[in-house]
Amino acid sequence: MRSVFAGGIALVLAACGGPVPDAEETELVSGEDIRLQPGLYRTRISLGGAGEGGGAMQYADDNECLTPADVSGGYRRMLLDMQGRDSCRFESFDLNGEELDAVMICAGDEFQPETEARISGTLTPTATDLRLTVAGFEDGAGGVDMRVTSERIGDCSEGAE
Repeated sequence: MRSVFAGGIALVLAACGGPVPDAEETELVSGEDIRLQPGLYRTRISLGGAGEGGGAMQYADDNECLTPADVSGGYRRMLLDMQGRDSCRFESFDLNGEELDAVMICAGDEFQPETEARISGTLTPTATDLRLTVAGFEDGAGGVDMRVTSERIGDCSEGAE
């Protein structure tokens, strides 16, 4: 299955380095998105089966840096960039204050069908708490339910990449 939730993992995979911008640079992007502050983030991802009885297990717990370039386009663009801009699009991206409710659709190919990820939770310039749910295929089997939390814990170390 395509990793449609990898946008949440963007915080884990991003490169390090660069100066921290002024506070006003970290606010809303185009009035409908949140731009994270560059810096060192701790991200935790728990993964479980979608639906009833799907017990969560720890999937990842990591510290990584986000550069000014990583966050310059806002959170929406970060999600799309991690999935590949040509393969995914947002069917909806509703940000009401800090509350996000979105649906990302990723095109299928010869190995997998089109997938739909529902993303909901809280975004701030220094933290995220999101639930990403991908429905199962045909009979509902194989769904994924993931929780991604991240918080800025400081600046990137000097010379980190």
